[in-house]
Amino acid sequence: MVRNYDPISKSETGQYLEERKFDRLLITEVKSLIKEYDIVYDPEVIIPWDNSLAKDIWRAGYELFLRVGGYNMSTKRRIIFDEFEVKSALKNLPSEIIVGEGDYRRVMRHRNVEDLTEPLFETGPTGTVVSEDIYLETMMAFAKEDFVDALGAGSITTVNGQEVKVGSPTEIVAAVHQAALSREALRKVGKPGMHINDVAITTPWAKMAAVDEGWGIRKTDSMLVAQMIELKTSYEHMALAEFMLRRGLIVSNLMTPIWGGYGGTSAGTALVTVAEHLFGLMVYGALKHFLSLTHYLTLNNTSRETLWVVSTVGQALALNTKIISLHDCYTTHGPGTYELLYEVAAGAVTATVSGLHGTGIGSAGGRYADHETGVEGRLYGEVMKHSVKFSRKDANDLVKEILKLYEERIREAKGAVPGKSIRELYDLRKITPTQEWWGMYLTVRKKLMDIGIPLD
Repeated sequence: MVRNYDPISKSETGQYLEERKFDRLLITEVKSLIKEYDIVYDPEVIIPWDNSLAKDIWRAGYELFLRVGGYNMSTKRRIIFDEFEVKSALKNLPSEIIVGEGDYRRVMRHRNVEDLTEPLFETGPTGTVVSEDIYLETMMAFAKEDFVDALGAGSITTVNGQEVKVGSPTEIVAAVHQAALSREALRKVGKPGMHINDVAITTPWAKMAAVDEGWGIRKTDSMLVAQMIELKTSYEHMALAEFMLRRGLIVSNLMTPIWGGYGGTSAGTALVTVAEHLFGLMVYGALKHFLSLTHYLTLNNTSRETLWVVSTVGQALALNTKIISLHDCYTTHGPGTYELLYEVAAGAVTATVSGLHGTGIGSAGGRYADHETGVEGRLYGEVMKHSVKFSRKDANDLVKEILKLYEERIREAKGAVPGKSIRELYDLRKITPTQEWWGMYLTVRKKLMDIGIPLD
């Protein structure tokens, strides 16, 4: 990504503003633009098929970014871009990137709405804590599955029994350890060239130590550079992005807009999410974007009101840009529950027809250690790759049917439902799911086929 502007200089010369005042500015402008563009959430049309709504959300989100910009928490200054700079960056953005190498080299392309080309799917523990003693086995459980194009990362809290403390040298040790184990997991399942999408460490500079062509993160891999809520960064995060750009690595922009936060509910969250894609492009030079919004109550993005955001933002980007974005699927329910699998299926259908690729799964909101398995990853990828056959209107009908199978349980739960751990659901010596968990997957798979998803 070649930039003809300097976000570092903008971080030094932009308007000085207390963080709470920046937040108020964002809230005010979101409300104004919702009214100006008359953006309305319709709970019966989860996947809109009229392009006009997506275009309005794009224009409003674009205008929001121009009006508000972003915020550097290190300098307490706004980072503002003019329209010429944003248009230039969007024009020069490549429409495809290469991930992985050898037999597992994949071309990740910008997708359009109702695109007939299969999306790529990246999966792993998605930042969830994984116990040190089963980190390798957990990564293998994801990497070995069919329908998977890239491996995600989990997080560890100990290395050789020593606690990993945020901001300490132990984070470097942990980052190196995770990267090496991810490579080893791929080797053990016979997929050595597969793309790795991150090293899940809190402090940005610790990730830099994990870059090594021999045993760690390669140029065909990527790492996530996070935004803070909402539209915020720091010099630590900008430094990581700069390091990656200079090393030729793929920068992935991780955004976590909160449904029910500064953007308000569905309409405002959609505008903030569009703006955060632009922020990641302009400040980080990101070529991949992780659309990872979270509902403030249910800790997922597979509820009706958040799936609407996923769809409308995906369509807004697909119809108006070359941006490559991935639905980062987070669920309320954890492994060992039917509801998790239905949440995953609804997310996969929604993302596919809306022009997105896929990543995840953040089971049970990513809150519980060792509560992630390859089975839910497999189902998301399988449903996603078979959903290219649907129109948006047909997909909307399908998702509404799937919602009937878990929506009420989400309302009743009022928070994450842990389910069972991978230790309970897998034989970790053989890296295979138990008969119970595999049987639940087969039951859900048959139900989805009865609903109309052609998985055979």
